[in-house]
Amino acid sequence: MSKGKYPEKKLANLIIAGVNKAGSTSLFHYLSAHPDICGSRDKETCYFLPVLYQETVPPITEYESQFSQCTTQKYRLEATPGYVTGGEKMAVTISETLGDAKIIIILKDPVERLISFYKRKKATLQLPKEMSFEEFVTKCRKMNSNDLKLQENHLYSALQTGEYDTFLEPWLQQFGDNIKIVFFDDLKKDALKFMNNLSEWLKIDSSFYKDFDFEVKNKSMNYKNQALQQFAVNANRAGQRFWRSNPVIKKNLMALYYKFNGASFGRDEIDTATVNILKNYYLAHNMRLDLLLSRYGINENKPSWLEPVTQPA
Repeated sequence: MSKGKYPEKKLANLIIAGVNKAGSTSLFHYLSAHPDICGSRDKETCYFLPVLYQETVPPITEYESQFSQCTTQKYRLEATPGYVTGGEKMAVTISETLGDAKIIIILKDPVERLISFYKRKKATLQLPKEMSFEEFVTKCRKMNSNDLKLQENHLYSALQTGEYDTFLEPWLQQFGDNIKIVFFDDLKKDALKFMNNLSEWLKIDSSFYKDFDFEVKNKSMNYKNQALQQFAVNANRAGQRFWRSNPVIKKNLMALYYKFNGASFGRDEIDTATVNILKNYYLAHNMRLDLLLSRYGINENKPSWLEPVTQPA
């Protein structure tokens, strides 16, 4: 068993490494609530993200500080879903640093994931209010590999993130039995069953979730007033640790805020033509993903978005 470079330090030994907008925030909260799991101070520590951009990671003491509140829990958890796209280099770096950490990767229909990503970035004002879904996808498609190595273009790597087959295998090779591939579809369909299965893999008491409130976290909502939305976004970011420690206060404030400034995304916001383009774009990637998962013995409970590409023509 490998203990990593820093066996004397309290570092993560359980990571939700991917993918973004696939339920990682909800899953982090569900797992962190378990008495055997201690969540990091910030859900996304982003500690290893510099690896994506050929940069040096910060001193290990910065990462250790994320878990200074942890005591005797079996697991120290963090969730930075951007890690997974780092492929081999990211997987090796994490493995060498943390040793026998367990890795969870939650996958979602890449088209639905991209739509959710777009809505979230519009809601948090990271994309221009006037940018249509078609324009966003077009800009993503224009990005080449060199463009995507630049951190300022990270928003437009969203299309590439859905190409699961291109970066998943190094994780499977590096972590072996210590990696768990799960699907958003199962979490959405039956959260209790999903968490029971995950608890069994982690060897923690699944009865904790018997009467658990599986509230969905990090929903994307549109807004009416942009200035007010900007204030709310800034307040949410600045007070992340406070909100995590006071979930009831946050829930009540959010309900009040959405009633006052919340809005639904327009029915025509996501155009059918662009969705069809995306379905065709991901078709071959999904086929290769299906074969990859089968090769590693992951054959049970495959989601419906993989089924069509496994059927003979």
